[in-house]
Amino acid sequence: MEAAATLEKRPGGIILNILGKYTIQWILLLALIVLGVLNPAFRQPANLQNILLQSTFTGISAAGMTLLIMSGAFDLSVAGLIGLCGVALAQLMPTLGVAPAILVTVILGAVLGIANGLIVTKARIPAFIATLGMMNIFLTLGFMWTNARVISVTDKVFRSISSTTLFGVVPVPFLVMIGVYLISYGILRYTTYGRYIRAVGSNPIASRVAGLPVDNVRIFGFMLVGLFTGLAGVLLTSMLSSANVIMATGFELRVIAVVVVGGTSLQGGQGTLLGSITGALFFSVISNALNMFGVAAYWQYVAVGLILVTALGIEALRSRFMETVRM
Repeated sequence: MEAAATLEKRPGGIILNILGKYTIQWILLLALIVLGVLNPAFRQPANLQNILLQSTFTGISAAGMTLLIMSGAFDLSVAGLIGLCGVALAQLMPTLGVAPAILVTVILGAVLGIANGLIVTKARIPAFIATLGMMNIFLTLGFMWTNARVISVTDKVFRSISSTTLFGVVPVPFLVMIGVYLISYGILRYTTYGRYIRAVGSNPIASRVAGLPVDNVRIFGFMLVGLFTGLAGVLLTSMLSSANVIMATGFELRVIAVVVVGGTSLQGGQGTLLGSITGALFFSVISNALNMFGVAAYWQYVAVGLILVTALGIEALRSRFMETVRM
């Protein structure tokens, strides 16, 4: 805050502050304009709807991941978690019905998230090792449950969730993502744990000395990641009309990339939900553009990696610049 105020006092400081604060939003706007000019098919309503739909799966999971990373931890198990939740939903739906199966699936995601949090905070296993190991466990459980088969979903009502639009414009899953971000903002702004998140991420030792429930705050963050990822699994299963445990391979890298590109620091303590939802849209735009220009699928992984490295580089430069401003 002090650095921003100091920057605004300098010539052109207000403009620089706005550009720095909303970097990913400006980049997204520029990408939309350039791609719309280069390829008229890009700006067609059907394609724009597809972009909104494709952004929802990583975007929903990224909402919980943003809060977790802000608290000083992260979760690499989301690819396995979304696969396990998807196959659980597909297996349970014929027996329980659509609504109860969705509820059980989301609760399952939250429980698995809590399990991750307990392992990291109580067993004191580093989040990188613990969640990477849990991802393999989730994948194995999914393979055992399905015998490595793809489970088809035949319920027409459930399958229509991902294809339904509001006023023929906005996909319902995108509206669900907006709701998730509003809930996340409410948690961050108006709940006790939400107010503790930045403090715990900035300095966990000082927070513990001050009496803040550091472990509980992080467990809460892991629970949100599991809850939202389970919901993402529901929507992804609806779009695919089937589920298999490896249906979200590479999901963990993309979710973290979305959060980091959106401006959340991997060191914890600071982040922005607006940046994360914009990051999800940005990656969806880039993926859509690469497909439209006929770029091979494996190059899309390269693009994600390059964007992530570039974002980290920009964040490092921005941090140095703000330190210079303070001086």
